[in-house]
Formats: sequence, structure tokens, C-alpha cells
Amino acid sequence: MRAAGAVPLTGPDRLFLGELGSARDYRLHIALAARRPGPAPDSGELRRLVAESAARAPVLTYRLARGGWEPDPAFDPACHVVEYRVAPGRDVGAAVVDAVRDNRLLPEHPLWSLMVVHGYASDEHLLCYRVHHAFQDGVAAARVATRAVLLEKTVPAPDRNVAVRAPVMARMRLLATAARLAAPSARLRPPPGRTGGAEAAARTLFLRLDLAAFRQIAAATGASVPQVGLAVLAGALRAWNPAHWRKAGRRGTTVSFPLNLNGRLRDGGLGNGATTMPVVLPCAEAAPPERLRRVMEQTSFERMAAYRRDRYPVDAPTVVFRLLRWLVPKAFPGRMTVSVIGVSLPLDGCFAVPPTYDTRGGAVSMVYSDTTVVVSCVLSGSLPHGDRLPRLMEESLEELRREVTR
Repeated sequence: MRAAGAVPLTGPDRLFLGELGSARDYRLHIALAARRPGPAPDSGELRRLVAESAARAPVLTYRLARGGWEPDPAFDPACHVVEYRVAPGRDVGAAVVDAVRDNRLLPEHPLWSLMVVHGYASDEHLLCYRVHHAFQDGVAAARVATRAVLLEKTVPAPDRNVAVRAPVMARMRLLATAARLAAPSARLRPPPGRTGGAEAAARTLFLRLDLAAFRQIAAATGASVPQVGLAVLAGALRAWNPAHWRKAGRRGTTVSFPLNLNGRLRDGGLGNGATTMPVVLPCAEAAPPERLRRVMEQTSFERMAAYRRDRYPVDAPTVVFRLLRWLVPKAFPGRMTVSVIGVSLPLDGCFAVPPTYDTRGGAVSMVYSDTTVVVSCVLSGSLPHGDRLPRLMEESLEELRREVTR
């Protein structure tokens, strides 16, 4: 039974709050980090920033209650502050991954924290907003982090009267989407070599791509930044193991492309309000412009608008989500989730850390601002040669730029 006055859980909320997604399991936490100049703020400054951010964004005071989310009557900024010091010269991406892993969330409090990571350099620090994936999806987390925490702007309070029960047709569309994601598709197939084994930990890789190249491609083709990013990833996966994609029938690999619904259902940014749209990355296509054309065809504004209009974060009995938690890693091994998020920050060092739960595939997050595109790749430990992907994505971007602007 839901607590009186609580905001109801959506289906995705309940899916991510299962056994594997417990508040203490860092593998289903997501983070948005921003590199900031100067020395790190002390604990008192951080507590003040948390208190001010919560006043600007009431969602930050909501904790998990009986069957829903409710404001924490004893909200304490000190419970949401983490200081994490690393050795000089430490890679900043790896430092954030370690900070997320080493500092668990407390289930009795709102499921987020503000972490300052410092020590790796004398002239800057990282400010990292970390949340449980049930508390917020990537778009909502980026919106709250950038607006309320970094830009000192307000975010509307969550709507307690929102309905999460979807119409029958929306449930049927969700089943159709699941069927498309489960349909036969080429899996990620790295170059031959020694694997890390099924027990190896997932790895997180980071790279920065040239935003000017994205803009040149967009100007020449009419593509959006997310469309260019998907085409670049398709080219990199092709170059990762070209022999795999030359085989008959290897026309591409189906990825999950999340679309946020919070703007329509929950403007306050509470809960995981995402749906997913299947997109086939045309890795078997040799010509970069044709790869981009096929991506653009699948991710047109009209198609994405239809998905946002017709899909809901569907509610269902708890047993359904237990079944999904058991089924997803088995049904989608070697698959990939790709998200692209725009942020209104002119920061070169703004990047995301996707969930690191290993389904023998991967997750890619691209964060773009007015100055850069930063890509975070979480790859299964069972996939060898993953460290080649950053270089291959850089080469794929340059190849696409050259082909469409000559």
C-alpha cells in the first residue's frame, strides 16, 4: 500500500528497485560529473550547496516510502555530501567510477548524493551528482544537476497526482517494443582474443570528441548531434571487428535508445520516466554517409515524438518486474544501450557514468554541451580489446566528417 500523499512508483522505478537495483548496489547508480577550477569546497560549503539545491529542486528531498516517493520530513544535507580524495595524477574518469563504487547510498534517505572528487590535480576538482537509476533517469539527473546544482535555477516540484497506469494500447506497444529488442540481432562481437571471462568486472572508458566535427556533419546533412553520435558508434563497432560484419546477414545490431518521458508525466524529475526505442546500428554498411542516413531514418523527430506520445512508464504487478529482472540479462546478452544527453553547460569536462551492471554487452552515454561531446563506455569484462573503442570512435567521426563535407 502506498503512503498517503506519496508519488506513485512507475514501472521502471519498480524494475530498478529490485534485488539487483537495491539502494546499496552501486552498479545501478548513474552520475554526472563536472570539472571545476580551483580548490575543492570544504564540507560546510558542500552542505550549504546541497541545502540550497534542495530548496531550488524539491525532488531532492523525496525518499522511497511504501509503494511510492514522499518528502523526507527529516531531510539532512549532511547525509548527501561525500568527499573523495584520490592520488595526484589519477585519471578523472576512473576516480569518479571509484567514488561511486566506494560510497553507497542510504535507503532511508533520498537516493542521491553530491560528491566532490579532488587530489588528482592542484588546480581543479570534480563535482559529481550521483543518483540511483530508479530515483531519476539520465535526462532527469542531468536536468537537476545542471539547473539546480550548477546553474542555481529552480525545478518544479514533483506532481503527486500523476497517473502511472497506462492505457491498454500503451501496454501493447510496450510489448511490441520488447519483441523488437528481443528479435534476432547481431551481438557485439569483439576481435578474436582472450576474453576476460564471465566473472570479469565491467570496464568504463571515457573519450572526448570534437564538437566542431559534429557541427560540420550536421550542417552538411541536417543530422542532429544524437544521430551523428549513433552513426559514429556504428562505424567504430564495424572497425572493431570488420570480419564479423562482413558475414552474410550481419546487417546491424539492435540497441536500446532511451527516450525520456518526464517532461510529459513528471516535470519535477522524480522517478525513472524513460521508455526505450529500438535502433539498428548499421555496422555492416561500409559507407559512412549511408550509415548516417539509416540512423537518421530510424531516429527522425516524428518517430521519436510518436514513441514519447504513445509510450508510458507502464505499471504492473511486482511479479512481472521480478520476471524481467531475471529475463533481461538472459534475453539481451551482448546488447548495448546508447543514450545521448544535452546539457546547458559550457564545460569541457562534463561527463556521465552509466550504470555498470554487466549483461555481457555495453552501455554508452554521450553528453554534449556548447563546447564538447564526452563519451562514456561501460563494456562487459567478458569483451576483449574494449580499450580500442575510443580511438576507433575518433577515427569513425573523422571518416564521416571527411565523407560528407568533401
